[in-house]
Amino acid sequence: MTTTFSDDRALPGVADGAPEVPGVGSLVEVINDEIRVFHELLDTLQQEQKAIVADDLPRIEELAALKADGVARAQRLEGERLRHVRALSEALEVDPERTDLQRLTEIIDGRHAEELTRMRQVLLDLNRKIRRTNDNNAFLIRQSLRYTERCIDILTGDPGDRGVYGKFGKNMKRARGNSVLNRTV
Repeated sequence: MTTTFSDDRALPGVADGAPEVPGVGSLVEVINDEIRVFHELLDTLQQEQKAIVADDLPRIEELAALKADGVARAQRLEGERLRHVRALSEALEVDPERTDLQRLTEIIDGRHAEELTRMRQVLLDLNRKIRRTNDNNAFLIRQSLRYTERCIDILTGDPGDRGVYGKFGKNMKRARGNSVLNRTV
């Protein structure tokens, strides 16, 4: 489900005769685009998670390319959003070096601020979900790698540098054994 917000023509307060803040509409448009890209990125990460579990390497590679594209678009939009915030700060005669979206919502009129605050919260929530899903995917990949390394160790008889826990939790070197592959039955 994609959340979008209005532009200047439909901003709360504009129709009610409240003073229009120039440039808010273009900022809203950029944030809407950012929200759409974040939704797409979250969807891609969720699909990636399913592909990891299914061990579908071609799909994982395809999704990695989509993810890279989504990240690049999100970075571009973030830069655009920051430029709009800077321009609005200068128009409102506020120090642009110390102004971010949150500070901007404190400065502009209440109704414009409410919408921008809701949009900011949607961005933060999506960002949190994206990070959590990406962290879960990284965990699944690390687990898969450990499992694969362990299988290779068993087959080759080479425990590598990894030790085992011995009595009282002390880390001990594994005893070198014969490889499963080199055994004669």
